[in-house]
This record gives sequence, C-alpha cells and structure tokens, in this order.
Amino acid sequence: MSGAFGFLLFNPAAGTAEKYLPADILLELPPGTRLHEFQEGDDPVKLAHAAVAGGARWLAVAGGDGTVEAVASTLIDTSTPLGIIPCGTYNNFARSTGIPLDPLEAARLIRSGATRKMDVGFVNGKPFFECVGSGLDAALFPLGEEIKAGGFLNWFKLLKTAAKYPRRVFDLSLDRPFREALAHVKSPPKISKGWRRWLKKAPERSIRLRALMVTVSNGPYYGANFAVAPNATIDDGQLTVTIYKKYNKWELLWHFWSIRSGKRIYAPRVETLNVNEIEIGGPEPLETHKDGSLLNEWPLKLRLDPGRLTIFCKSGTQSER
Repeated sequence: MSGAFGFLLFNPAAGTAEKYLPADILLELPPGTRLHEFQEGDDPVKLAHAAVAGGARWLAVAGGDGTVEAVASTLIDTSTPLGIIPCGTYNNFARSTGIPLDPLEAARLIRSGATRKMDVGFVNGKPFFECVGSGLDAALFPLGEEIKAGGFLNWFKLLKTAAKYPRRVFDLSLDRPFREALAHVKSPPKISKGWRRWLKKAPERSIRLRALMVTVSNGPYYGANFAVAPNATIDDGQLTVTIYKKYNKWELLWHFWSIRSGKRIYAPRVETLNVNEIEIGGPEPLETHKDGSLLNEWPLKLRLDPGRLTIFCKSGTQSER
C-alpha cells in the first residue's frame, strides 16, 4: 500500500451485514476507499495495524461491536479517525456515540469528515469502550452468549445459575470521597435515604459492601442494549459506577429485561457514583467481563482517560436514548 487513502473493513458475518453489499457502502464513502472483506481467520487488529502502516488516513469498520472495538483499540492516541458502520446485532458503540444506526447514513457521516474525541476506559491497563461488570452478570455472560447464538435450552441453566448466586462482598476504593462521587451524578435516581445519608457524610474513599453485581460504564449501553448508565456520554470525563445492592436476584433479572433494547426505566434500587478512577476487589475473586468478554483478572483497577480516540461523529451528538 502507498499513498493516503481510506480503508473499510467489512465483516459479512456480522448480524445485519448480509442486508448490505460492500459496494453499497463504498458508494457512500469518500472516493478511493479501499476494501477488505473479512475471511475466516482474519484478525481485525492485525488488519488495522497493516492498513495504518500502509498509509490509511482513516479506518472504517462495517461490523458488530466486537470488531469495532478491536479496531478502536489500535487507534488510541493516534491521528487516525475511526468510522463506525453499525452492522451488528446490538451496535452499542454506535448507539452510545450518536452515530446513525443505518449503515448507509453512517457511511455518509464518514464522508462528511466530522470528527469527535471520545473517552476511553481502561481496566488493568486494557481498554474498554462500553462496560466492565463484576458479579452476577459476568457469571451469566457465557450462558447469555449461548442463548444469543440460539441455545434456548440454556435459559434453564441461566435461571438455575441466577437462583443459586449469592450476594458477593465488594471492596470499592475511589479517587474521591463517596459524597463527592455521588454529587457528580447527573440526574441521579432516587436511592434509599439511609444510603444517601451515609454517602454524603462519609469522608472515606473506600467501602466494603454486599451486592449482586457492580458495573463500571464509559457509555450508556452494553450487552443487549442494556441502559445501565443512561445518563453517561462518551466525552463526559467520568466513569459511571452502578451498584446493584438491594435487588434480589429475580428483581435484578426483571430489571435487566425491562432495560433491554435501550429502554430507560426508573430504578430506585440502583446506587450510582461518578469517578475518574476506581479499584474493585474483595476477599475472593469474582467473575468479571470487559465489553462482553470474560476477564479472568482480580482485583480490578479502572480509570478513564479523556479524548484518546477520534471517531467520525457529529460534534456534540448525544447518545441515542
């Protein structure tokens, strides 16, 4: 490869990619865009590195969140913008950044040249773009993926696992006193008076608690468009910590059922904090996931770095709610 050009990675195996031909998308992209259609065994990270090394001035991905996020991880702290053409099942990355969910409209946005800086989360030094979760949701994740792939009998395994899962002990250490972390929350949900009273008075930055799960989000959505942090935006400079402390297991499953597909509901039992850094640990290692992939690491050290990735996106666009 030589000279400056744009580069499109097209994943035909993505959820809705079969509805579009690469040629249809190329027509909406800048002239001279080069195309690579994924083949079995292709590594998106290696392809992205090779494209940039060969002179690509921007990269676009037509695929699902997994492919988009793999390529995004290679463009952190570079001058190469990322174009997101949502062709997956859930397209959380596009939803969270306000990018049109219609692939052809998303391609036209790339052609417009409008870019925006977005924050990047890191867990134990590894980047994440949606959410890191620990506890029940991570324990259920493998079964959820099997159900997504068509293994409906795994619903019984999922419900059995959920029924037996106890509240876990979490040690949380923040970069600020809890009362300040609570004060930064945008439009916080109504939470228990006792919890709010303790947080406002507490000078400590650390607490031990029992909960079914804790999530740390960079954007509003993860999984099946679960709106776990509906007020989060990709450039607010904050991680949103959501503590599922007072749910019983069936209430929690019902809560996630009700917020699927990007719906927002009033959730009075969710405790929410905003921080730049947080450490999550406890007396025993817990199941964890990063953007939907299991993460076999414990404890967790998380931080948010502002503006480390450039994407094609209208400036000031809010996430799709």
